[in-house]
Order: sequence, then C-alpha cells, then structure tokens
Amino acid sequence: MKKIRCLAACLLCLYGVVHAQLQQPYILNGSATQRTCNCYVLTEDVPGVSGTVWNKNKIDLRQSFNYVFDINLGCKDADGADGVGFILQTKGTNLGATGQGLGFKGISPSVGILIDTWQNFDENDPDYDHLTIQMNGLSDHNSSGNLAGPVQLLDGVDNIEDCQWHLLRIRWDAVSQQLEVSVDGQLRLLIQKDLVSDIFSGDPEVYWGFAGSTGGSSNKQQFCAALRPDFDFVAQQQIFCDGTAVPYTDNSSSFGTITRWWWDLGDGTISTISQPSPHLYPTAGYYNVKLVIEDNSGCISDTLNTPVIIGSYPVADFSTATLCLGTPLTIEDASTVKVGTLQDWAWDFGNGQTAATQNPSFPYTTAGKYPVQLKVTSAEGCSTTTEKELQVASSPAVMATGNNVCFGEFSVFQSNNLTPNINIKEWHWDLGNGDLDNNPDVSYRYPLGGEYTVQLYAVSDDDCTSNTVSLPTKIVRVKADAGRDTIISANQPLQLQALEANDLQYTWSPARGLSNRFIAAPVAVLQQDQTYELRVTSPEGCSDADLVHVKVYEGPAFYVPNAFTPNNDGRNDVFRVIAPGVPKLDFFRIWDRWGQEIFQSNSLSAAWDGTVRGQPAAAATYVWMVQGVDYTGRRFSRQGTVTLIR
Repeated sequence: MKKIRCLAACLLCLYGVVHAQLQQPYILNGSATQRTCNCYVLTEDVPGVSGTVWNKNKIDLRQSFNYVFDINLGCKDADGADGVGFILQTKGTNLGATGQGLGFKGISPSVGILIDTWQNFDENDPDYDHLTIQMNGLSDHNSSGNLAGPVQLLDGVDNIEDCQWHLLRIRWDAVSQQLEVSVDGQLRLLIQKDLVSDIFSGDPEVYWGFAGSTGGSSNKQQFCAALRPDFDFVAQQQIFCDGTAVPYTDNSSSFGTITRWWWDLGDGTISTISQPSPHLYPTAGYYNVKLVIEDNSGCISDTLNTPVIIGSYPVADFSTATLCLGTPLTIEDASTVKVGTLQDWAWDFGNGQTAATQNPSFPYTTAGKYPVQLKVTSAEGCSTTTEKELQVASSPAVMATGNNVCFGEFSVFQSNNLTPNINIKEWHWDLGNGDLDNNPDVSYRYPLGGEYTVQLYAVSDDDCTSNTVSLPTKIVRVKADAGRDTIISANQPLQLQALEANDLQYTWSPARGLSNRFIAAPVAVLQQDQTYELRVTSPEGCSDADLVHVKVYEGPAFYVPNAFTPNNDGRNDVFRVIAPGVPKLDFFRIWDRWGQEIFQSNSLSAAWDGTVRGQPAAAATYVWMVQGVDYTGRRFSRQGTVTLIR
C-alpha cells in the first residue's frame, strides 16, 4: 500500500511540473471555463449564455485524424437546452452564439457535428435529442446545410441529458474523404465529402473546437479531451483460474498520446508499461485491478477500478440415488466451487444422450446401470469432470382388495404385488381415518361407522415407490328406532313410525294388530297392551332392533289421580292427565280453594309440579278441569279435585 501511495504522489508531482511547462492549447470564450486538466465547462446551468473552446493550432484536413472526447449534456431533460457542437472553421477563435444556434449558427464556411437537446420547430428538429452533421452555419435540418441526420445519439435512446458521460469519436479519413461520428462505440453518422474543396474553398487548414449555448432553458454542458483508462484481455476465451496467467492489454481511450501507465494488479504487483506481462496470481480469490494513464498534455486520468475473480476449480458431484422408472428421473447437481460461480453443466448419460441444464431429467426407459459423466464449468472458465455409475430400477405395481362390513366387525384388506419379479420391502396402508399400517394384509376394526378411502403403496428393495391404490370401503352402522312408548284408547288407530333410511328392510313383531309388518310406518289397532320389536336390516346383512311399548286404555277418556306427593322421591312427584284417544287438549287448568288459577296448559305432556310462582304450594285440595278432542273429533271434558300431600 505504501508503494502505491508513493507512485500516485509521484504521478501528481509529475503532472504539476509538466502541466506548468506546457502552454494551454485552448482559447476559451464566453461562459467556457476549465474544470480540470483536460475538461471544460461550456455552459453552466444558466439561461442565455454561450461558451466556446478553440484549439490554438489549426489542423490540416489533408491528414487523417481520430479525435476522442467525453461529453456531458447535463441532467435536465424536459427543460434542458440547448446542446453542443464540434466545429471545424476558418474564421478565428472568438466565435459563438447563444440559443438554438449552439454556437455554430452563422459561422461560414464551417462543418458542425451538432448535438441538439431542444426541439426548435423553426429548424425542423425531431422530438428527441439528436445528432447531425451541418455546414456553413446552417442549423435548419431542411436546409442545404444538413449533410447527415438527424438521428438519436444512441440507438433507441431519446434522452441524452442523463447526467452521464458519453464517448464521442470523430474520425476523418483524408484518403477516402470520409467523416464518421460514433457515440459510445456505436457508429451513428457517416458522410463522404471533399471538405477542403466543397466547403473550405481549397484551404485545408482549419480551426477546431467545441461550442455550447443555452437560451430560455439551460443545462450544464461539458466536454473533456478523452482520457479514459480501460483494459481488456488478450484472448476472448481467457480463463481466470487458479494457476493460469492472466494476459492484460491496454484498451484506453485518449484524445492525445498516452505517455504513462500505472497498473496495480490487485495483489501488490505494480507495472508502468502499456501491457504488463501475463500475470500469475498466487491463489484463487477476489482482486481489484487499478489503472491510471497520463497523456502528452500532462493530464492524469481518474483511477479505473475493476474487480477480477481468479476462480478455484470446482468439485463436480451429483447424487447417486437410484432412479425409478415411472417417476420423474431427476438428480440434483451437488457440485461446489469455493471461489467463483458455477455456470455451465455438461451431462453425458452413458446411453448416447446429453444435457446442459443443472438438474436435468434423465432420459432412461430401461432398468440397468449407466456410467454418467458430469463436467461443470465456472463463470471464470474453470472446469472439472466426474463420472459415477447410476442405477436405474423398475418401479413395482400393486393393487388392493377389501370389503364392506358391519360396524363392530373387522375389515380385512389384502395387498397384491402385480410385479412378482420386484421384491417389496415396505407396505404402506392409510386406513382413511388417520391410522396407518405397514403389514402386507390388514385386519382392522373401525371405531366409527361411515365411508372411508383406504390407500396403499409399496416400496421395493431398490427404494422405488409403486403406484398408489385407492380403495373405497364402507362400515355399515344400522340403528333401529321404533319411536317413543305411547298410550292409546282401545281400537284407536296408532301410526307407528320407524326412523327411515335408504335400502333398509323393516320387520315388526309380532304381527298382531298391524296393517303391514314389513314397512317403516304400519298402523296398529289394539284392544290391549302390546310391545312391538322393530328390526332393521341393511343390504350387507347388518341389523339392529328396538322396542316400543303401547298402553291401551278404555276410552277415549281422561284418567286423573286424586292425590300426589311432590317430594322429589321419584314417585308421584307431579300431577298430570292421562288422555288415551285424545290427540289434542283444549286446556288443563288448576285452581286453589279461593278460585285463583295456579296452573294452565294445553299440552298432553304438561304436568303440575306443586309450585306456585316458583314457590311450593301448600298441602291442600285443589280443583282441576281438562277439556280436549278425541281421535273421532268429539270434544269432551272432565273436572275434579286433587290433594297435594307433603
């Protein structure tokens, strides 16, 4: 680092001495100012100014030249103006004008390479920043002075007021009489014209310089006699790998002649020649290469900093897990590199087929062993190759069988290997309710009835997975429900009502009094008490039974007790009416001895619990009355007393 600082200091000292000894080659007019050794500001960002920078020494157009400049048109686009021009003329070194003429308008004879950043309709400007070649101070693009253009400065770019520096190259070939203009390496305009005879009336010696102007709008507009350090590598296919020398070549651009170079190759190596010897770096790693140049005017460039990666050789690797036919045949690349970036993969599958992706699909259709080769290359050009044997195996095929069962019974599921030449080492059952099993055959009792989807797959000795088989199964749970026990009057038709479900068979026993013992809802007509059993049976043979008790009274009538004891002992705790043959009550009412109504309902199941407004009623005799309509439509009533005993 100390060596670098000393060399930089020496260069700065040399710059000061040489620059003091050289005469300033330019004459500055108007708003033009010198910014650095080789850079000039033509206009600051103020309106209505003009600046020119003319070289004191004329050039001879009978000699070819190749001039390179850096130009910067400012940072304002919408309200930026007006532009700059490179001008050849014979009138002198104190010329220039403001506004849309760009310091060129009115100078004759002349040749102007104009960069215009403002659309002037009276000069037929396009609506983009443009480049033209004009002559004799005529800036109108529809005039006879328009030799070439207008075109965009860069192809596809409308705005050049982008705060960036752009490389402007102007090349004159005196033999072919061709004038060409390039911007950032793009050829933009080319004319073939005898400038000496056609424009300058046989005078080959002309002044040259830059002019710039602003009008109602403005921009900071600058140019530099180009002094751009740059380098490239000798071979286009140069690799940057540990142990391989890197050949640097100077590719710098300069308006004048480059007289000095200062290279720092990033590992402490310094060189002061235009092209250092091919350099061998000590190890793989990341290096910052610097380059500074000086031209014959004594100007020193900015420092070019360029990162250079010297890559390590990658370790080529990939998984050798068995590939299974019938599944995606993909193996993940496992290659690594310590320094650099993996970029290219070249696979040879050992069967005549190749691929160039990182994780390719392997094109195998037949089981067997294949020699697979992989070559990996980093972005730095470092390559390594590995070869491994890859096993490709067939995948098994399986099926499963099972049956529907009644709830509480065991379901039996059986597997079947359809590829007997492939040995199965693992069976995987999913019983559809979260439970799993790993036996070839399964006997399982489900805790709940319902429908389940059972799935099965198998794994071979080669770790190849079979197809997955889905097997619907049903656990049939039948529930008989004959309804609630009831009371009826003798000969009153009773509609029995079983809980119905599809596909069930119904059987009532005994058949006495039934309209049809094999339907879900037969009608019973009885003269005495009867208990019926209902049995329901599914198509799978699953069955269940339930009982219903029917109490038969003479009636229709109201049966009312004459006393009750609401002491919560489970016997005679409430007072209710039994009403066989009466499907509907009009009312059931109770009064105390003073005629105060203390209970009222029209429900057949209603009962008085011996309380009044939530408080226990006194032990006493109470009056009741009940009225209803029997199953024939006859309305009748009954009344009486009941004794509450405590």
